[in-house]
Amino acid sequence: MGLYVVYHRPQNIFYKTSLCSKATLFSVVTFVVTAITPLLIVYRSHGLWIKEAEFREQADIRFKHQVLMLTDTSLGPVVWSTNPAFNSLMKNYLRVPLIKSHEIDKNHDGVLEGLDLTVTLPLLNTELVYGTTLLVTFDYRLHHMCEAVLEGLGFLQHSSGIPLSAVYFSADLTLHQRFPLPYSGIHSLYNTSVLPSVYSSAKDWKLHHILSNYWKRNLTTRFTNTYTSLQTGESDSFIVSLQVHYPEQSILYIPGFWFVIKWAWIQYLSVLVIVLYIISLLKEWVFQNQIVSTWVEAPQKLFHLR
Repeated sequence: MGLYVVYHRPQNIFYKTSLCSKATLFSVVTFVVTAITPLLIVYRSHGLWIKEAEFREQADIRFKHQVLMLTDTSLGPVVWSTNPAFNSLMKNYLRVPLIKSHEIDKNHDGVLEGLDLTVTLPLLNTELVYGTTLLVTFDYRLHHMCEAVLEGLGFLQHSSGIPLSAVYFSADLTLHQRFPLPYSGIHSLYNTSVLPSVYSSAKDWKLHHILSNYWKRNLTTRFTNTYTSLQTGESDSFIVSLQVHYPEQSILYIPGFWFVIKWAWIQYLSVLVIVLYIISLLKEWVFQNQIVSTWVEAPQKLFHLR
């Protein structure tokens, strides 16, 4: 009659030694190697400390109703701004347009998805338009993983060799970062006016001066994925139509302490499992073959026969 296993259990064999012995030294060395090796491997593979992370968020964006428009015509430049300081400096070139704006919230969740803006500039009978520049400001806020508040700028420019009666722009307003955002606190360093806010010299209102100062910021907004269509010919007015979409996008930030520890622990543990297995095989071979001297204690075998 054949026999088969109905139950099994392991037996522990104990290898004992004194405190000051080669076996003790070997155990200490293997423990240190087991603990340090995963740390070195993960660190050298640039995977231990995560320095930046990202999250996706649709920002809370509001049109600030601040516009600067420069138009190149056959009779010279024509300008206008919502800022009285600029208008007072440009009296000889000033012309007031008709502006219509509508902010879009399709799903009625309180977070706007876009903006429709139309600027209609009246023209003289003999006046032709060959180009235009438009600057629009926005209030841009992030709330999810880190808080940031800034005044953003949208810049559009187009020129043509033939007279224009209308220019239609479609674009996404996106955030550009030079460096990740801090995890804690409210980042409001750039919550300052992009356009000069007080009566100043004409130099401060030069386009390259405004854009150069804005370009130096760590956080800036810009129009991307821009499409432009033209309507040519003579007209009694010049129309600039702008459709802006506020997309969800990835934001870089510097993670907090617990996020860094959680990431480091996962990387460390994944290598530690492999190192533990290799070290356990080494220790088993060393002690079973008595490479270092130890006292071996095995449990007594008890048999119950019937």
